[in-house]
Amino acid sequence: MNAIATTKILTDKEKDDLLKQVLGEDYTAAGRNLPLLKGLIDKIGKVDSLFTLTELLPLVNRILSVRVFSYMASGASIVSIFFMPIATMIDIINAYQAGRRMYAYRAIAYALTSWAFSKPILTNSRRLIIQAKTGMPRVDAKELIEYDKAWKKSSNDVVNKMNSIAITNDVPKEAIKIFLRTISDNNEQKLCEIIMKGFEKKFSFIELNVWKSNYKIGYPN
Repeated sequence: MNAIATTKILTDKEKDDLLKQVLGEDYTAAGRNLPLLKGLIDKIGKVDSLFTLTELLPLVNRILSVRVFSYMASGASIVSIFFMPIATMIDIINAYQAGRRMYAYRAIAYALTSWAFSKPILTNSRRLIIQAKTGMPRVDAKELIEYDKAWKKSSNDVVNKMNSIAITNDVPKEAIKIFLRTISDNNEQKLCEIIMKGFEKKFSFIELNVWKSNYKIGYPN
């Protein structure tokens, strides 16, 4: 069953039967992933035709099962997603001062979004840099250099990490990209915001208000 050719909207039972067929003995173990997998069936065909449904669904189940991602879902919709294997890098970022830390987290979100959509990795957030130069308190030139270093390091590290995750877990990186595009309805800005929401617990109450206020600056600005 080619995903791109699947135009019929399947019933819940048909989705369940399909998952039993393609997952086999892994169906029962899929557990909490089943609602998400069912929700993705209707969306996958709108995103990519590189894999068939029977190829992609087991890969997505493996991505979720090996805890590459920790996600919060509402039904079949992703509320936020956090990338478990980048925890070490996150610990380094947490040592930054607040403004630089927020910039580094946004770098991760932008880099992962670009990676998922196979686009060039962005070198900065133009809007945030303008805001840092003109806002109050104003970020001085020396600190802006550190912002730039944090952005480049975070972007490079997370892309390298995602490529490594694909190899380590024997999952084609294109399958991970399709998964990310699918949960965001193939929308770059939506995926970026989903990723940024996954970092909300990393901020204090005051920092969180600032972090959320900048959601209005959407990818790739």
